[in-house]
Amino acid sequence: MHAWRISKADDITGLSGAGAAVYGGRWNPPDVPAVYLGLSPSGCALDPVILAGHVPQLRFKLMHLELPPAPELYETTAVDQLPMGWDNFPADRPSMDYGGEWLERNDQLGLILPSAAMEEIRLVLINPKHPACSLIKVLQVTDFFYGKSGTRTAA
Repeated sequence: MHAWRISKADDITGLSGAGAAVYGGRWNPPDVPAVYLGLSPSGCALDPVILAGHVPQLRFKLMHLELPPAPELYETTAVDQLPMGWDNFPADRPSMDYGGEWLERNDQLGLILPSAAMEEIRLVLINPKHPACSLIKVLQVTDFFYGKSGTRTAA
């Protein structure tokens, strides 16, 4: 399975989940590490735009990853299985509690979820404490900039 991540250059290859633990995120409460990935480059590019409320003008890096292929490492959640309010803006307790409970169980490496920005897009929440996290491979890191004025070059 392939996944992508967009982040600032100094954070791009870190899979500790420490950044998400600082304030929490849609699927993790504060102080609970998690790594957010998109199952497509466009999927991981959309959420930061929606969350910021505008197109970010910072330069980022786009990382392409290969996740371990074993299906038992992943749980897929359909929209109708999620708690009411999971897609609130900003993220609120229903989604944080749902993801936090999944992270705490530590049964799987990834939880495949719909994007709150567009339900048809799938994201994967990675549990950095799961032993299979060490099997994630970085395939490529490239420059990423929102908008036509940016350039993409291999890093």
